[in-house]
Amino acid sequence: MILINYSAIIFMTLTASFAAFFLKKSTNAGTINSILKNKFLYLGAFLYLVAAALNIWLLGRMEFFVVVPVGSLNYVWTMFIARIFLKEKIKLLKVTGVLLILSGVICIAI
Repeated sequence: MILINYSAIIFMTLTASFAAFFLKKSTNAGTINSILKNKFLYLGAFLYLVAAALNIWLLGRMEFFVVVPVGSLNYVWTMFIARIFLKEKIKLLKVTGVLLILSGVICIAI
């Protein structure tokens, strides 16, 4: 049961991070009309809905003080997605921040 809950949290945070990525991709279209016709806008919105539904489901199964802080893994995934798919540079300060987030998540999750 615990493995399912933590796997769901990881999936929720990954889903939310990819949702943000696809919304970012939809803004490359330019004008409002072209953004509204962009498939990435709808994919991003759908993934946000999936992540929100998972968040609600997890809040019913786990403690609030665990689900919400562990949700900060979004920032970790977002950094990797930005590096891999958007070719953004990762500076030492960002890596330090991610390591602090990970240490906090580990402390809370245990």
